[in-house]
Amino acid sequence: MRGIIARKYVENLRSEEMEFLGMTTRKKTAEEERNDPIKKMQQQMNERKNIQEGNWRTYLTQKDQLKEEIDENQGVDIQEGMLKDRRDWITETKEKNNNKIPDDIKGFHDRFKVEDALSPEEEEAKAAAEAEGGGKKGKKEAKKEKGKKKKGKKGGGGDDGDAPIIKIGTSEIVQKFDEHYDAYNEIWVSRDETDNYKQQHDVELAKQEIMPILEEEYKKQVDDMINVELENMKLLYGGGGKKKKKGKKKGKKKGKKKKAKGLKLPGFKMIKDMIPEERLRDLIENNIVKKLPPQNLSDFIGEFNYIHSMLDDIRETPYDPSMALIRQLVTEYIIFPLGSELARNRILENVGSFLFYGPSGSGKTLIVRACVTETNSTLFDLSPYNIEGKYTQKKEEEKLIALVMCTAKEY
Repeated sequence: MRGIIARKYVENLRSEEMEFLGMTTRKKTAEEERNDPIKKMQQQMNERKNIQEGNWRTYLTQKDQLKEEIDENQGVDIQEGMLKDRRDWITETKEKNNNKIPDDIKGFHDRFKVEDALSPEEEEAKAAAEAEGGGKKGKKEAKKEKGKKKKGKKGGGGDDGDAPIIKIGTSEIVQKFDEHYDAYNEIWVSRDETDNYKQQHDVELAKQEIMPILEEEYKKQVDDMINVELENMKLLYGGGGKKKKKGKKKGKKKGKKKKAKGLKLPGFKMIKDMIPEERLRDLIENNIVKKLPPQNLSDFIGEFNYIHSMLDDIRETPYDPSMALIRQLVTEYIIFPLGSELARNRILENVGSFLFYGPSGSGKTLIVRACVTETNSTLFDLSPYNIEGKYTQKKEEEKLIALVMCTAKEY
């Protein structure tokens, strides 16, 4: 027993001496273990990691929701803009190539990649350089064969004796660093994140990341639509000569039709056996009847221009209407008559059609959407770019007129 106690005493003395000399660390107490800074740091790192993972999951979920919102709210406008750009390109290409229709939409995407045309002198020089290059290649191959034969005799030397090619310029790694550096300067240098304690994602940055993906999807859909339109245009213009001859025959028979008892709707014979639901389905399938996103007339923001109305003389030159006046006229002459038969009968002027004109972005489409939403009406899109390539068979243009008239009367 004495030996055990003595050994324990000596061990304690030795440990105290080693601690005093700094050769071993002192054992921590329970309180020091709880307040260990290393453990606290590790705990904080784990907490931050969990917060980052939670924010990442939230970002992925809200990213999908944001994609759906952009597709629902802006998808139609983005596709219409893409269609307009491509149709303008088709028109310009037809003007340059004597009304020749492009084969496909590939030229639209390659129009900025086309190299400048070479002059005849430059083409001759290029052909001569290619010919010299071909001659040199033949000589080099002959020299290689000779070199191989000499190797068998001498047993030494290089393959063809050519000097190694030295690449000059920045490497790919340096270029990638430059790209990351530019992106950092563009997005993060002037960005203030002092209030973003939870390190949550930025909606605008998420939109910038989502928009290219959506635009790529829209581009494929729009390109398919344009290719179909181009094919239909080729078919339509291919039979143009025959349609002109038929037009002459119709002109000869016009005098006889005056003796008829009443006017008949053109093309009604082609749809007389169709029920109203079938007529409406036909127009919907051909995208003539559309369902536009809901819009309110109050979204057409603007005030009445009192100063302009006082300065201009209406009797000599009518002034441009203000936003408030356009809202008033649309309400009185379009929305009220379409929504109420009483209001329609009280209007003395027999107004049957309206023309909205103005630059792109002035609110023409917004007003049309608002009229459709406010009156719960059915919209028939008979614009040239929408009906182009549709109902191109024999007398189908008359069928389209009859379908629209009868469906509009029914619904």
